[in-house]
Amino acid sequence: MATPGIPRTRCTLHMTSDRHKKHALAAHGGDDMICVLDTERRCVSVNRAFLEAFGKQENELLGQGITDRGGQDSFAGLMETSVDRVLAGESASTQRWRDFPHLGFRYVRVDLEPLRDDAGNIRGAAIRVRDLTDARLSQEALEKSEQRFDDFAGIVHDWLWELDENLRFVYLSARFEAIMGIPREQVLGRRRIELFPEEDHAGAATRNHHRDQLQRLAFDDYQFTRILDDGSNRSIRMSGKPVFDEHGRFHGYRGVARDASDAWHMEKRIAHLTSHDALTGLVNRQEFLLRLQRVVDTAAGDDSEHGLCYVDVDRFRMINDRCGHAAADQLLKELTDLLRHHIRRRDTLARVGGNAFTILMEHCSLSQVERVAQTVHRAIGELRFVHHDKPIPCTATVSVVPIDAASRSIDDVLKAADRACYAAKSAGGDRILVYGRADRSVARERRRELADH
Repeated sequence: MATPGIPRTRCTLHMTSDRHKKHALAAHGGDDMICVLDTERRCVSVNRAFLEAFGKQENELLGQGITDRGGQDSFAGLMETSVDRVLAGESASTQRWRDFPHLGFRYVRVDLEPLRDDAGNIRGAAIRVRDLTDARLSQEALEKSEQRFDDFAGIVHDWLWELDENLRFVYLSARFEAIMGIPREQVLGRRRIELFPEEDHAGAATRNHHRDQLQRLAFDDYQFTRILDDGSNRSIRMSGKPVFDEHGRFHGYRGVARDASDAWHMEKRIAHLTSHDALTGLVNRQEFLLRLQRVVDTAAGDDSEHGLCYVDVDRFRMINDRCGHAAADQLLKELTDLLRHHIRRRDTLARVGGNAFTILMEHCSLSQVERVAQTVHRAIGELRFVHHDKPIPCTATVSVVPIDAASRSIDDVLKAADRACYAAKSAGGDRILVYGRADRSVARERRRELADH
């Protein structure tokens, strides 16, 4: 097979017997340097570019053998591959830096090709030298630029990415693997929507982001969460801009992504502290009121049934005074664990006061709420709380309030829970009372309220 860049040349006469034929290849060399040898390894033809590169006259080279003094100055350094192999019918090619007398150091490709006559007999060898210096320097500059880019990309904490026109990853910097925990080769050629199913594709932010991409718009600080194999979360923020060619055709996106997990975890921690009780870890009163408002609104809108249990620990102040704050806090923690054990995962358990808990039960009939209240009341009564090896009896008063379309506001619900709890406490505590149900203790409480007014 001929070497690229060297046309397959056939000689119809012996190279030394026909001057026109022996110069034909050299005359059509263009910018390449051409030298033709006969089978005796003597120069029989050169072109002007070859002569200028070596600072020679034609008569100084014609007839010179590659081992002669004149030939050694011009040929020998170009023939690292033996001419014998070429005259035996093989082709050869090499690339290297070479110091030319009149050109200086140049990066060249040297191709050696056997020359044959019409009968297929080898009549000599052609040496073609092509100057690749500009291309080589450009390649080296590009490699240095790419290495510099990779060095910076490897140092920064962010990772760089590029998408093609089909929004498939075509480039990811090395930091991607360290942050995302996925080998880059498993990602390249795939779309992000395929890789990160944890994204909330139904959410407004994600829908807007995908719409921006379809409209080829830039985006900034788009956030999504990646769950790693070890179960930990990575919060990622991505920014990117579309890439267009000079004709306005879309070629994809380029951008940067950063690991915002620390800030994300801090935000979640702050949000948790804002909405949860520090001692028990339960939802606090502020968050409970927000959830209660949502339930009341839901009941008014779809006529659904819900319920509230208000749990007030009896004689808690006495326990706190006699046993100390530490013991009282420990009791609250044990009550928290107990209550969690007896409710559904979807229910909201909150600490709304020093010794008061609420259980907000959504989509639950009043009879179901009562059963939970009875279970909780009995479990608290059976709790064995020990302080300094002494058992401390524990009981609770539980009021139950239905939440339905008749519940006008959260204030009405809370007042109902307070009134039922107060009436039950007034009757001795350690009992369950459903608000609105006929009960002698409730009747007495109602008469007392009327007498006060």
